[in-house]
Amino acid sequence: MWYAPSPCELSSRRLTLDFGLRSADLFFRELVVPELGRVWFARQISWPLAALALHEELPSQGANVPKPTAICHGIEALACKLEYEANSNGETRSRRILGTRAFGYENGQDGWSFNWLRQASNYVRNTHRQAATRALRVEGGLGFARGSRFDLLQLEPVGRALADVFLTQKVGQGGMTLKKWIIGWIQGEKPLPASRASFRKALSPEHATDEERALVRSRLLGTSTPASEKRQRLAHAVGRAADMPDIETAVVVRLREGGHREQASQIVAARAFGAVLDRARDVIAVLTSDQIGIGRRPEKLAHLAADTNIERTLDNLRQASASFVDKAEVAGVNEPDSRNFADAVTAADDVEVIRIVVHRVGEVLGLADDSVARGAQFRVVNGSDESGGIEDGVAKIEPDRTGRTFRIANLHALLRDVDRRRRR
Repeated sequence: MWYAPSPCELSSRRLTLDFGLRSADLFFRELVVPELGRVWFARQISWPLAALALHEELPSQGANVPKPTAICHGIEALACKLEYEANSNGETRSRRILGTRAFGYENGQDGWSFNWLRQASNYVRNTHRQAATRALRVEGGLGFARGSRFDLLQLEPVGRALADVFLTQKVGQGGMTLKKWIIGWIQGEKPLPASRASFRKALSPEHATDEERALVRSRLLGTSTPASEKRQRLAHAVGRAADMPDIETAVVVRLREGGHREQASQIVAARAFGAVLDRARDVIAVLTSDQIGIGRRPEKLAHLAADTNIERTLDNLRQASASFVDKAEVAGVNEPDSRNFADAVTAADDVEVIRIVVHRVGEVLGLADDSVARGAQFRVVNGSDESGGIEDGVAKIEPDRTGRTFRIANLHALLRDVDRRRRR
């Protein structure tokens, strides 16, 4: 008798190159820009809050009510697809659109239905909602909803106000509310009409209303909390210019000149930690390159350590690690995982540094006695440009794609979005 594999056996594992330092990476991102998550435009917050509000309305409408996650993914996918359709020229297409690969296939009217768009295969696996959930919460976020898991979040008054602003927009020729139309759309009773301009504007990632922007801005910069005050100081240093200023030569300098030396030092320390991760990825890039040949056969550690290209990347990693330790001490930051890694690398010889780094990327490379061999998910790594193997989705398009601005780039993009007036 044959049995189907269980879901856990079928699910693919995503490759990441965080060297066992993911918690440290999150610590520094939160240290630099607290409570923002990965949000970088206002509608990333409006969509999930609207989904939570709609979920409260649907139980009275019948059984089999979709969860808030499904509602949000459907709304988000529809918003992106409408924007995609309106901007078919890739040069002018919104950078906030996800799902372009799926949207490129012709699927007729069914392709605009809620049941179609709620499916990851017809949109993306990694959504804007996932990037925004942390920022929604009261605990460690901007305070729009209370709870730990998205499907169980309860709207706070400000979250409900933002959801209402979004859902009371008028759409269609009859001027019905977006809320009424979406409920009918979820239930399969209201297909998207041929004339879609008002729906696109009401849902679009690019066209948040002035009221939405004001509410997001009030939570981002207008509360009397240490985290908000930290964001306010950083927002002043970052500014609203089209191009984000250089972090070291502009943002850090402005903070210091404003008397916020501790905050400036924390950013410098976070950036130094990012350099450690980048230099560690450079080591893996050389070890997986065609010139070294580990992908074809195991190589002795001593032989690898004698290679001039590897030796150079190991020296760079040591220098970055030593620099990070110095800058972390100046900032008064003592994150144990990052510090232990940096201290170990700084004190080790070339063979031991290779051993340390390879041990932390066991899916890509593995240790066998005194040799380095191909791991189960071996691939050629592109060095410090490597984004960590994140699947097609929000991380591909957000400003802080590689994570090396520690979300300052996301804050800059969000500031520009919430501070601009909507053209009516």
